[in-house]
Amino acid sequence: MSEENNQNRRRHPRVKVPMLVQYRIENVPELQTDYTADFSESGALIYTDKVTEAGAKVFVHITTRIGEFLEAEGKVVRTIDGKLAIELDQASDEVKTSLRNAVADAQAAPRMEND
Repeated sequence: MSEENNQNRRRHPRVKVPMLVQYRIENVPELQTDYTADFSESGALIYTDKVTEAGAKVFVHITTRIGEFLEAEGKVVRTIDGKLAIELDQASDEVKTSLRNAVADAQAAPRMEND
């Protein structure tokens, strides 16, 4: 499936912007720190070396590019090629709004030639 078709079936726009993410998978005591490969208001793709089963609960702290500290809960959707796809199904309206604004800001930012 092409990237364009993938974008069209998503509920929310997704942008490729790195944001610092700290997260903990249920039943795993260690807090992990990684970066997003991309994100939307309803989920994120996180660079990681951890393989986790789909459906596992995840507790997430995201630091946006403007320094907002967001907390949400979600679930692992899949692990692919060194990345963890999570759905933020337990995010507050405030967190969703902040993520939506971060997406809009990233979409409005000038693009670099290599993007």
